[in-house]
Amino acid sequence: MTRQDDLLQAVAGRNFVRVRVAAIVVNVNDGHLLVQKPTDDPDACYAFIGGMYEVGDTLVERLRLEFEEETTAKVLSARYLFVVENRWRFRGQLIHGLEHYFEATIDHVEVRSREVHLAQHWLPIDTLTDVDLRPHIVRDAIASGEYRSVTNLVVPFSD
Repeated sequence: MTRQDDLLQAVAGRNFVRVRVAAIVVNVNDGHLLVQKPTDDPDACYAFIGGMYEVGDTLVERLRLEFEEETTAKVLSARYLFVVENRWRFRGQLIHGLEHYFEATIDHVEVRSREVHLAQHWLPIDTLTDVDLRPHIVRDAIASGEYRSVTNLVVPFSD
C-alpha cells in the first residue's frame, strides 16, 4: 500500500468532507504547468501540488506550507481561483472533497522534491489533455484556458 492509499483509507473511514488546497503554477516563459506524481506507485496519476487543510490554517498558509514541505520552492503569491466539488469511491467507500485552487507564483523553476515519495514535473500545457492529471476537470480547464474564469467546478459522480 502506498502513502496515498493510506491517506485515502483514513479519510474514507472517517466519513467527512476532505478539504484540500492546491496550486496551479504556470511557467509563462515556456507554457508548462508544475505538477507532481508519487514515486512509490507506477500506476499513479499526476496531481496538483497541495494538501489537506488543517485546523488553524488559512487556505493560503496551508498552500505555502505544503510547498515548503514537499518542494524546494516557495510560494511568492497566490490568487484564489475556484473550488472543485469532487466525489469518488476508494475501495468501495465514498470520498467527498472540496478542493480550493489558487494560481500561484513560485520563487524558482528548478523545483526539486523534499519527499522521496514525490517527484515534481513541468508538463507542457499544449499537450495536457494527453496526460492523466487529476481531477481531469481542472486539467481540461487549464488546457482550454478557462481556468481563470470559472468559480465552481463539479466532477461528475457515477456510483
